[in-house]
Amino acid sequence: MQEIKLMAETREGVGKERSRKLRRTGVVPGILYGPETKPLPLVVKSGELSGLIRHHGRTNMLIDLGLNNETATCKVIIRELQRDPVSGQYCHIDFYQVSMKKKLHLSALVHLTGLASGVKNSGGIMEHVTREIEIACLPSDIPEKIEIDISALEIGDSIHVRDLKVDKVDILTDLGQTIATVVPPTIIKTETVAAPTAEEAAAAEEAGKLAEGETAEGETKAEGEGAKKTEGEGAKKAEHEVKAAKPGKEAKGKK
Repeated sequence: MQEIKLMAETREGVGKERSRKLRRTGVVPGILYGPETKPLPLVVKSGELSGLIRHHGRTNMLIDLGLNNETATCKVIIRELQRDPVSGQYCHIDFYQVSMKKKLHLSALVHLTGLASGVKNSGGIMEHVTREIEIACLPSDIPEKIEIDISALEIGDSIHVRDLKVDKVDILTDLGQTIATVVPPTIIKTETVAAPTAEEAAAAEEAGKLAEGETAEGETKAEGEGAKKTEGEGAKKAEHEVKAAKPGKEAKGKK
């Protein structure tokens, strides 16, 4: 395993306000603890921590942590690393001091290598179901990642946790759990509408003409009936006006 070094300094004072002030000076507050170590507040330089995470990642990273520029170091792993949700900057880190003689329980990344035959030759789709598994091992045997070759997988084939082979590592995850599988490609059914034949097109055109004729005839009939109704109503109105214009008989008075 690659040797990774990081320097830290002890700090005085704890609390949110103190941590905010420290972060404004370009350091990340943190704490060191372990089964044989009393909790020790400390800080690390933000730039150095970011560079370390960027180049090595934080999973299964065994670090030689130095304190206050002393030559002696202690072996630690990162138990928790907090980031600000807005700025993305690291805001707190927990270091766990390990014993080189005791096994650790941690998670390990599962990395797929190769291109599945079912994907390459049959258009299948690779589904990476489980990306991390739980393991137990000595600090000196921590794997950076667990690799497995998927080149032989055809459509319908799967790789399970039991297929992983890692030296000096106890796998704690259920052995029947699926790591990866190749599934058939998704087929989208589309309906194809056939173009109408010449006879169908002629029949549709004829039906359209008939429909237009019926519509025109209906409109003409409606117009005729409307005209007749209007003329009838006009005649009645004129007759009424003529009757109103004639003088009525004078009433005879009594002699």
